[in-house]
Amino acid sequence: GVTNTAQYQNRLMVYDPEQWLARSPMLQRRVYHVIAAVRRQLYVLGGNDLDYNNDRILVRHIDSYNMDLDQWTRCSFSLLTGGQGGESQNESGVAVHNDRIYVVGGYSIWTNEPLACIQVLDLSIEGKEEVFYGPTLPFASNGIATCFLPAPYFTCPNLQTLQVPHHRIGAV
Repeated sequence: GVTNTAQYQNRLMVYDPEQWLARSPMLQRRVYHVIAAVRRQLYVLGGNDLDYNNDRILVRHIDSYNMDLDQWTRCSFSLLTGGQGGESQNESGVAVHNDRIYVVGGYSIWTNEPLACIQVLDLSIEGKEEVFYGPTLPFASNGIATCFLPAPYFTCPNLQTLQVPHHRIGAV
């Protein structure tokens, strides 16, 4: 993130119930990014950094952190560009379900507008990771919180099932 003196950081800190511990720093500084944990790996997605002129630039690549090895790796897949505005997804919500990371909404540094896109990172098959667009939100939004809440159909009678490639998302 960013410090109170506007310095972009690449630190990774882990909270042990007794203290904060420094781990290997991220491969690149990022602010307004999201982090998700899948099978003892952290995935850092989106956000931005500063270029040599101190202008904000988009970070499209995805980095993963192996918790057991304390090691970062640049992934061979990255966030999408073009299409539904995902080329500049910052300040997004993030949720994990069945080895899939959902990057929801966010803010575009190019248009200065909130976004309605959802990008899905499918990590279910190692070596065949895939990033694709899910359904769009009913309205653009940034700075949102997201989670998956399993609920049986009878508790949500107005639930409509949305079909998207390789998965299903319910929307009220």
